[in-house]
Amino acid sequence: MEQRVKTAMAGLRRIEYGVPSGNDALTVRFGIEVGTFEAEGLDLSVRIVFGGPELAQAFSSGDLSIGSIGSPSGLNAMAAGGNFRIIASGCRQRAHMYLGVRKDIKSYQMLRGKRLGLLSIGSCPSWIARRMLIQHGLDPDADITSVPLLDDYPRIIDIMEEGGIDACLATEPNLSIGEDRGILEIWAAAYEDAYLPNYQWIVRVAHTGFIAQEPDTVAAVLRGCRRAAHHAAGHLNDFAAFVAGLYGTTQAVARRAMARELSHYQLDCQVDMPGLQCSLDMLHEFGGIPRPGRAEEFTDLRYQPDRSIRP
Repeated sequence: MEQRVKTAMAGLRRIEYGVPSGNDALTVRFGIEVGTFEAEGLDLSVRIVFGGPELAQAFSSGDLSIGSIGSPSGLNAMAAGGNFRIIASGCRQRAHMYLGVRKDIKSYQMLRGKRLGLLSIGSCPSWIARRMLIQHGLDPDADITSVPLLDDYPRIIDIMEEGGIDACLATEPNLSIGEDRGILEIWAAAYEDAYLPNYQWIVRVAHTGFIAQEPDTVAAVLRGCRRAAHHAAGHLNDFAAFVAGLYGTTQAVARRAMARELSHYQLDCQVDMPGLQCSLDMLHEFGGIPRPGRAEEFTDLRYQPDRSIRP
């Protein structure tokens, strides 16, 4: 069997797809499982580099050629000279981050002096949390202690249960798992009107050298991403079973997570340029980048899949 697998994979282009945590690119992982990328001539695997700035450095150096990253981390790095470009949108186009809070905390004012768990300092949750907390009269620097979890991020709900953090800004299905275990309540979604309603969050990026040298491979990866997203949306029971297995939870919890966010998914990899400009403007407002910029400076959208072609 092993020899047959090696032979079958021999004609495929091997590619590592970079992501900043184990919660990202769920549809890509599902697509790998069901053979979507093999149909595009690719032997695709997912590689995690925990933390947005850390992942951005891997893309910039060429250590990773292609993958997904949150727009704040990507734009910050590119504005500082990072050698990669935004080539498409991820499925989580809107700000699919949810504020989960320990059940004994009853108001935003009670968050003063508490610990907020997030992926890393400078990663997307730290920028998005700033917007959300300010909206409720809190100073993100003086009133809240941000706790970067990095490699421990997959344990974010366990860490809250153990008392290591009091709240978290994270993605599904972590929040639904925390709800199911009675650990937290979900207070808000970052894409709500009060926070970031028109926002381009997850973007697919590629190293500029990879774009120049292998444009056909870039296009194939994006076609595979689109096909994987549509397959997941069209086979929800299978997708829920896959996600439940990945996280060690029940299919009911996985379906609850999907019900919360699937209607907001961008299945066709199309970047929301006004939303990307919103992300860039927020970084400038909060001091992440020193000068105003135009979102078009950071994109190369020649290989976005053609929506007129059926996936």
